[in-house]
Amino acid sequence: MAFRNARDQTVASVDFAKLAQGILHQRFVRACVYELAFAYMVGVLASVNLSRGLLSLPFALLSFRTLAYTVVSYAIGIAVLFLHVHFFQVTRATYGSHFPRLQRLLRNPTNTGMVVGTYVVLSQAMFVVHGWMFGGRNTYMWLYPEGQHGPPQLNPGWLASWVLATALGAGYGAQLVMDERLQLTFPSIEQNRVYALKDRVPTSVSRAFAYASSLVSRFWAVYFIFGWGVYRTVCGILARLTTTTYSYGVGNPLFSLGGVVFWLHSSTLMVLTWELAHQLFEVIATEPTHINKLSSDSNRCLINGLKHSGNELIQHLAYQELYRLAEFSTEQRSDVFADIDRPDGTVWKQVSTQCIGVIRAATSQLQAQHKAATAAKSSAKKAEDTASAAPKPAEPAIPLRKVGGAPMSDIFQKNLKDSTTTIAKPKTPTVSTQELFEPEAQGLEKYVLTMLRDTLVQSKLGQRVLTYSLRARSTTAFANFQLQVWAVRSLVRLVECSLEEDRYGVVQGDITAILETLFAYLAALEKCLVTLDSGNNGVKAFNVQTTARQPLMMAQVVRNSIYIFTTSFYVHLESMKLSPELGRRLQPFADFKA
Repeated sequence: MAFRNARDQTVASVDFAKLAQGILHQRFVRACVYELAFAYMVGVLASVNLSRGLLSLPFALLSFRTLAYTVVSYAIGIAVLFLHVHFFQVTRATYGSHFPRLQRLLRNPTNTGMVVGTYVVLSQAMFVVHGWMFGGRNTYMWLYPEGQHGPPQLNPGWLASWVLATALGAGYGAQLVMDERLQLTFPSIEQNRVYALKDRVPTSVSRAFAYASSLVSRFWAVYFIFGWGVYRTVCGILARLTTTTYSYGVGNPLFSLGGVVFWLHSSTLMVLTWELAHQLFEVIATEPTHINKLSSDSNRCLINGLKHSGNELIQHLAYQELYRLAEFSTEQRSDVFADIDRPDGTVWKQVSTQCIGVIRAATSQLQAQHKAATAAKSSAKKAEDTASAAPKPAEPAIPLRKVGGAPMSDIFQKNLKDSTTTIAKPKTPTVSTQELFEPEAQGLEKYVLTMLRDTLVQSKLGQRVLTYSLRARSTTAFANFQLQVWAVRSLVRLVECSLEEDRYGVVQGDITAILETLFAYLAALEKCLVTLDSGNNGVKAFNVQTTARQPLMMAQVVRNSIYIFTTSFYVHLESMKLSPELGRRLQPFADFKA
């Protein structure tokens, strides 16, 4: 309630970053409360006895088992929240290879190891508690088939559960990194926090069950083949420490229906706990903040947020506020246009400068990338022309053909093998390091990818994999893709609304610069798309769904924004003093043919 009341008050600070950090801290505290509700839900699901139907629900709501499971699930959920706080990402890293998922694992091995290791530890802890409550014989590490005074036997059910818990934690942590799920996704619409979480709960439940059932089925198949070897190896190691025996005489855990159900039940609840914590963090981290309303000087506070460079999340929250201000708040837009008495320029000028700077930075990166690609293509063509200009060796005579069309040499295969004159076979094309991954790969990532390439090119199957597999490439210019979308849309929306809300005409002098910036960015995007659709970087070489997705979406955003400007200023286009080049570019949009 304190924070809700604070939204109606103002503070003297204009430090957007400081206010944002305070709000994010308050949100994290509230997330801990929401996590308690999620943990209780998991505890109830764990205690429900399906064989008794709905009659077991009242007992599950108040049982000691539910309380104990809630405590454990809550502790694990809080650990996942802290994990996301330390390892979340706002901007995307750049990847380019045949194996982008592997690249994400190797790009930062320390972080990957910490994420995977954390989930393995959490998985082991959850399995211990679940086994203590529901596991039966899978809970005990040792069995005594000859009595308490006889030699102990390692429980195969416990070992299989321990291996499954390790595989579950390692697999989930690795998938989290490979699928970029630590990358924050900002919502397209603002929604109440409770409703946003409510909409994500069914998805989390279905995803948890799908992941757990898939993992358990794969584990069953793999452990069926290698389980006996794993069991004997572990027993051999333990035999050096204590007297033990190894035998599946007490029953193979893979053929125990109760054991398989225990694995599926515990795995589903475990993944559900992780999924709910993951969704909760994303909601609280990406929810609009309304920070500028808390400051006594909202415009100065917003500008400070747009200029902030120390924390990517805070800068994104500032641009998110600007976008919402431009789209929905008439009062704040008018305040931006009317605030002209500033020593460092009008508020509109400072806001537009920051947005134009984001767009121009992306344009420069795309232009530099296109220039490098053109230079590489020109060098390759020069080398090809030089090779074609060299004198060619005499070609062997074309062999005579039989009536059926087969070469006559097929009849004399034996003589050809004995002959000293051999026909050179075409060399199998090899894949260079540059073709397998981009130059930014360094350290362990480069070492593993190079070793993988050297292994694949040694076999025909590996060469086929490299030849026909589709590459996926992300471009550095789109690392802050969401920021660019907000910058473009906010800028054009403010220009559109200036027709009625700009009483002092502060926007009119910047319209030409804004249009030139948008057209320059659109031209760079179109060149990027042409590069992807032609030559060695075309459809046959790249996974277009991954590679062309970002420039295609951004080009659509820019085109739509230019159309918004054209339709809004349609009756004023003739009276605007635009350069001939800018008029030529704007004409297709005025004719609705762009």
